Amino acid sequence: MKKRRITNSIAFLLITFITLVFQFRHLNEVPAYTHTWAQNDRLALANGFVRNDLNFFKPQNYILNHQFPKNWSDPSYSTITAVEFPIHDYVPGVFMKAFGTNEPWVFHAYILIYSIIGFFFLYLLSEKICGSKIKAALVVIFAMTSPIYTFYQGGFLPTIPSIANTIIAIYCYALYFEGSGKKWFRWALFFFTFAALARFTFVIPYLAVLGFELIRVFQKKTRFWPNILGVGLSALIIAAAQYYNSTLRAKYGSDFLSQLLPAENKEELKTILDHMWEAMVLAYLSMKHYFLLFLLAVLVLIAFLIRERNTYKVFNGWWIICLLWFIGVILFWFAMAKQFFAHDYYFLDTFYLPIVFFVALCLAVLPKPQWYFGETVMALFVIYFGIVSFRETSDFQKQRRIFTANDHFTGSVIHFEGSDEFLTKSGVAREDTILVIHAYGPNIPFVRMNRVGLAVVGHEPDDIDRGLNWKWDYVVFQKPYFMDEVYAIYPEILKKVESIAVNENLILCKRKTDTIPQSLMEFMGVKKAYKTIRTDFEKKNDSQPGILYEKDPADGKNGIGLVGENEAYGFAQDFTKDVGPDTKGRVLKIKGKFLRKKDNPTAIIVAYSIGNDLNYYQTVELNPGSAANEWTKKEFILFLPKRSSADEKLSFYIHNPNKNVVLLDDLEFTFYRN
Repeated sequence: MKKRRITNSIAFLLITFITLVFQFRHLNEVPAYTHTWAQNDRLALANGFVRNDLNFFKPQNYILNHQFPKNWSDPSYSTITAVEFPIHDYVPGVFMKAFGTNEPWVFHAYILIYSIIGFFFLYLLSEKICGSKIKAALVVIFAMTSPIYTFYQGGFLPTIPSIANTIIAIYCYALYFEGSGKKWFRWALFFFTFAALARFTFVIPYLAVLGFELIRVFQKKTRFWPNILGVGLSALIIAAAQYYNSTLRAKYGSDFLSQLLPAENKEELKTILDHMWEAMVLAYLSMKHYFLLFLLAVLVLIAFLIRERNTYKVFNGWWIICLLWFIGVILFWFAMAKQFFAHDYYFLDTFYLPIVFFVALCLAVLPKPQWYFGETVMALFVIYFGIVSFRETSDFQKQRRIFTANDHFTGSVIHFEGSDEFLTKSGVAREDTILVIHAYGPNIPFVRMNRVGLAVVGHEPDDIDRGLNWKWDYVVFQKPYFMDEVYAIYPEILKKVESIAVNENLILCKRKTDTIPQSLMEFMGVKKAYKTIRTDFEKKNDSQPGILYEKDPADGKNGIGLVGENEAYGFAQDFTKDVGPDTKGRVLKIKGKFLRKKDNPTAIIVAYSIGNDLNYYQTVELNPGSAANEWTKKEFILFLPKRSSADEKLSFYIHNPNKNVVLLDDLEFTFYRN
C-alpha cells in the first residue's frame, strides 16, 4: 500500500511538472488565436461575477445587446445573459474578487489545476483497467499530448473541467463496480452531474454508464431500486438548471447557443466532413497519436485471432460503455454538425474522451510482454512516444500562436490592449456606455476596456446606421480596420462622429454636432510620413533578390521588374532598418503598378519574423480590381502592429506560389508613425 501511494505521488508530480512546463509561459495569456470569441465570453462571465458581487444566479458579461434571440439588433440594456451552469466561470470570479485583480492568470490557474487533477484520476483509472502502471502512463501521455487539448488546457472553456469531472466519475464507478461500496456510485453520480451541468454534452458518458447499469439490472446482476433516488435527484438537478437557464434566456436573452444545428442536406454534410478532414483532423491528434491508434487496433485484432490476451481480468463491461459512448457522440455530431465545421473544441466535448478510453481498453487486452526485459522495452517505448508527441505538440502550439492580419478576433485583442487606461485618460467614465462598430467577438473589446457597451457585429450599412441610433456615450473604432470595415461601407460616418482621442490602434469618438468636415487621415490620427522608399526599376539593384529587370515593351526608356513563374517569393525587401529602432506600430502605404500575365492568385505579403520564426504576417491580394495582362495602379494602406523587439525583421515580398508572371513598376513604400 505504501509503495502504491509513493507511485501515485510520483505520477501526480510528473503530471503537474509536465503540465506546468507546457503551460507556464502562457499562464497570463489573454484569450487569443483560436476561438478568441468563445474564450473571451467565458472571461467576460468571470469578470461579470466580480461586478455583480458574486451573484451566481445572475450571470452577466459586458454586452447590452445580446446575440439571441434577435442577433444583436435589439439592445436590452442589461448585461445579464443566459448560460449553462457557469460554475467554472464563477469560481475564477471568486478568486479574482479575493485577489483584487481581473488578470487572466487566475482563470488559467483554475483550469490548469482542474486538468492536472483530471489526468491524475485518468492514471488511476487506466491502471485499474489495464493492470499496469506502464500502460496507464501511456494512456495519460496520449491524452496529455493531444494538440487541441494542450491548447485549451490552460484556457477558459468549461470543457476542460467537465472532462476532468467525467474521468473522476468513471473512476468512482469503477470502484463501485469492484464492490468498494455504494457510496462510490453516489460519488460517480455527483461528478457526472457536475460535468453535465457545466457542459451538457457530457451527459453522453453519463447515459452510457446508466445504460450499462440498466443492462446489468435486466441481467439481474444488480438491483435498480437502491440507486433510483440518486439518479432521479441527479436528473432533477440537471433539468432544473436547464429550466432556470431557459427563464434567463426568455427574460434577458443570451450570447450562448442553445439549439441544435444539424446539416441541412447531404451536400452540406459532405462539405463539413471535407472541411474537418482538411483543417481539423491533425489538430485533434498528431500523426503519432493516429499511428498509435492504428498500431493498437492491429495488435488487438491479432491478440483476438491467436487468442493470446491479457490474463489480467478486465471488466468486459467497459467495452459496452465505450460502444454506447461512441454511439452517443456520433448522434450528437449529426445533431450539431454545423458547429463542428468551425469549432474544434467540440472534439473535446465529444470524441476526445471515448478515444482515450478506447486506448486504455486496447492496452488492457494486450498481454504483458513475455520476452526478456519486456517491461523495460515497453517502458522505453512509452518514454519515446512521450518525447516525440510532446515535441510535436509543442510545435503545434507555436503554429497556433502566429498572428495573421485576417484574424480580426486576435487583432481586436491586440488593438484593445491598454484601452482601459486610454479611455480613463481621455475622460471616459467607468459608467459610460461604449459603442464598438464591427466588434469581432462582441465581448472581446469590452473585456479589454473593462466597460459595458453595445456591439455592432454586422457588416452592412444598415447595421452601422442602426448602431449609431442606439443610446451610447462614446464610440470606439479599431484604426487598422476602420478604412475597409467602416469607412468603405459607410463613408458618411465622418459626418456623424468626431474623433476626440487617438492612440496607436483606437479612435475614440463622440457624436458630431457641427458640419465642419474632417479629413480621413486626420480623423484616424495618422501623422506625416517620415520615410519614403521608391523603386522605379531603371537600374538593377543587387540587394533586391528574386527579381529580373527588363525594358518596358511599350516604352523602351522605362525599366520594369519581373517576378518569374518559378519565384515563389519574389522582390523580397527587408525594411527593418528603414522603420527605425523603436517597436511601435506603423502605417505603411504601398503604391505601384502591377501586371499579372495569368489569372492565377498573386499577393503581397508583409511579415514580422525573428530567425525562422514567423510572428505576424498580412496578405493583400493583387487580383481584385485588375485583369490579367493589364497594368493596374494600386494603393494599399496597412496598419502594422508593434514589433516584439527591434531585432524583429519587417519583410515585404510578392507571394507567387501559383507560378504566375508578375510585372512591377514605380513602387513606393511610405512609412507613417501611428
